[in-house]
Amino acid sequence: MARDESFEVLSDASNAVIARHPGRSHPGVLVQGDSLRALLDDVDELVEEADGGDLGAVKDVSLIIQARLRDLLSHYEAVLEQEGWELPYSGRVSG
Repeated sequence: MARDESFEVLSDASNAVIARHPGRSHPGVLVQGDSLRALLDDVDELVEEADGGDLGAVKDVSLIIQARLRDLLSHYEAVLEQEGWELPYSGRVSG
């Protein structure tokens, strides 16, 4: 059942909302359903190419997924730094 709660929104960038739920110690990333589906489609394609043995295509799709995730995580890191939050992990992907 849906409920109405307040979130601390650190960034409302399109497809990269960074927010903190009141019950969590660190902010998270809100991924829109269509973006999540696109990521799953890429992973499905990766599995198909791997099953077919096409290592060139596997690498190409892997690089697409890596770039999408790296961009999202880089945005997350930049927003947390700007807002004075420490990262919940070590080893930044950006900078």
